Amino acid sequence: MEKLIQPVKEVYSKFVFDKQTPSYVEIYTKNETEAVIVYSKAKLTPASTLQVTNENNKSEELDLTGSPLKLDLSLHTILDETFVNDEPQLWRKEEAQHAPIDIDTAREILNSYNQITNKVTAENAIPMWVLCKPSETTRTLLMTIQSNENQFDRGLVTYEGSMSLDEIDVDEMVSKFSELDRRDESDVSISVECKYAISGVSYSSYTSEEQLIAPHGGLTELTCQWSNKTLLTPFISCSVHFVQEVIIGHIASPCNAIWKSVCALHNINQLLVEMTSAGVTNIPLDKAFIRINNPNIKQPNNSKRLTELLNETEMYTYTAECPVGGCICVTEDTTSLRQCMSVLSSQGSSNDFTYKLWDILRDCETAEELVTLLIQALKFISSGKIRPFIDVNNKSYLSKLVLKLSRGHSQTSKVLKNLKSSPPQALSLVGQVGIEKTMWEYTRIMSLLEHSFFIAGIWHSDTRSNESIEQINQTIQDMTMGDTLNPFENLTSTEHSIRLDTESVCIDDDNELTVDDFTSLKKHGLVNERKDINEVPLIADEIDISPWKNLLMKFAQVHVCLEHLYRAETCLRADFVQLKPMASKLLESYVSEKSSIKTVGQLMNEPIHNILIPITNNIVQDQLKKPAAWYRLELGFKEVSDVRNYKLVSVFSQLPAFPPQVWQHIEPPSDEVVETTTVEELKYHHTKYMFISDKYSRKLDFLM
Repeated sequence: MEKLIQPVKEVYSKFVFDKQTPSYVEIYTKNETEAVIVYSKAKLTPASTLQVTNENNKSEELDLTGSPLKLDLSLHTILDETFVNDEPQLWRKEEAQHAPIDIDTAREILNSYNQITNKVTAENAIPMWVLCKPSETTRTLLMTIQSNENQFDRGLVTYEGSMSLDEIDVDEMVSKFSELDRRDESDVSISVECKYAISGVSYSSYTSEEQLIAPHGGLTELTCQWSNKTLLTPFISCSVHFVQEVIIGHIASPCNAIWKSVCALHNINQLLVEMTSAGVTNIPLDKAFIRINNPNIKQPNNSKRLTELLNETEMYTYTAECPVGGCICVTEDTTSLRQCMSVLSSQGSSNDFTYKLWDILRDCETAEELVTLLIQALKFISSGKIRPFIDVNNKSYLSKLVLKLSRGHSQTSKVLKNLKSSPPQALSLVGQVGIEKTMWEYTRIMSLLEHSFFIAGIWHSDTRSNESIEQINQTIQDMTMGDTLNPFENLTSTEHSIRLDTESVCIDDDNELTVDDFTSLKKHGLVNERKDINEVPLIADEIDISPWKNLLMKFAQVHVCLEHLYRAETCLRADFVQLKPMASKLLESYVSEKSSIKTVGQLMNEPIHNILIPITNNIVQDQLKKPAAWYRLELGFKEVSDVRNYKLVSVFSQLPAFPPQVWQHIEPPSDEVVETTTVEELKYHHTKYMFISDKYSRKLDFLM
């Protein structure tokens, strides 16, 4: 490419020759072929629509105006998901620096480039586009040369004015186009596309830190396509695709109630791996971070939260008020993901003591704080003042330790001492609870969409990976004769949860260690040499964390699906029935071997994720009745001519398709404030791209 454009660059060195395809070219070509765009670099003024601040003056401007990316924590901003602080635009942020070139110079540049490409093969030819300065007489916005030794291809984008949808006559446009090649109208191929901007604006050009505190956490759009002679979206015959961008970890996302657990588990796992390789003494616990710090969020007082939890548990002990067991964020009354995530954020997912303890420990800033609070909690439990509630399905070692300490144990002081001196053991105990709780929470949430069986299988290596989600759901439906099967429906009553009273005993299970493990525990200093037949070992001498790496990857994959589903529910006002097929497509896209998401750290560093999936029209019928943000009408001929071919693309957009440096020559900015007394009819800007291709070897210069 450099060899082709270098001679032209040397002559016109004051202009920018970029190897890219700007948004204002993509909207006409709809392809990502390699191209060169030529423009003049703008000298931005404070009056520019989008200010791009010089790094040297950035701090001074922020002192005067405040950061435009600082989150507005006012109530309406947080609660209103449709609130958009940045104005939407069709062009990209960086394109604000693209300034046009006068029409005569643009022709000269293309003529020079044409002299080079008329000797190049089709495989080596590269299209060149030049951004032009429109005038009152010539409203040319773009010119292009896309030719080679056997073809003479050129194109022109012009501004045709503004009009309402009622003023656009598609039949007349088809008729005029057919006359270009003297063909019948039936030979004309028609393709119409449109885009509905549902909510939000894209923040893909911002940094990760800026994205997480942006005023709006993502983008939701619908794109439609049909071949009828109309710009009015045909509800039945059009195909609809759902386009969405989400930002993982956005400050206002209620999905952070579970994402915080995933991030903390990721950090704990990393820390345990480092301790294994480098040695415990070489890892300073006061600098080993567990929580992801965000300066825009008030950090919790974890010591105070732990005291409140212990006091609450002590109150239950003396009043004999057993909390309700099972899941409290998903009940028979749960009607939306919003409702579920709201409860999860405010009350947690379960009344299980160790689950509530995890919600506190995961917010610890450092490993030192986590170990300190864990020992503090276990020490208080061993005093016998409380009888913590543990769900019957909680099989973690920490839950067993809490149960045994609460009824008294002769090894208590030694175990607490050794836990304090063995950070990996303490972190493993806490991490195991977090892993089990997070698996359980994701499965419970997805049970709302009847995908809990598929999700439950994801956590295990023997998952039914050869079967699609639809096949699994169909099998379940056949087995239950059409009834909805909820794997948790028998786990919500109090009789399936346990709360140890004074006379209670610890329920044995296959995973619990017995006195036969004494030798192993003795080696680690967790028991005395003398066996006590009335005691059983309290905790495992080592917890296997090898499965955690794979589980954390699965958590990351499922979480992206959850963020997409939550935003889709909010923006489309969809219910569980409508979200179910969307959930299937998301899971098949993200939770598979082909998934682009491999680690939790990847999501932390690259929080923006986009999806484009087909969607049934009935889910979005209300949106399709409204005017679209833009329409794109492409006309061509069904049979390709051996001599000359035409393509006409008309774009009708509510917003300018070009950056301010170009558009200001079409619609000069006005400082006058006009009072509006009547509702103005919605107008669309009409820009037209005419492309002509001649198939012959040419020697003439290109003249536009």
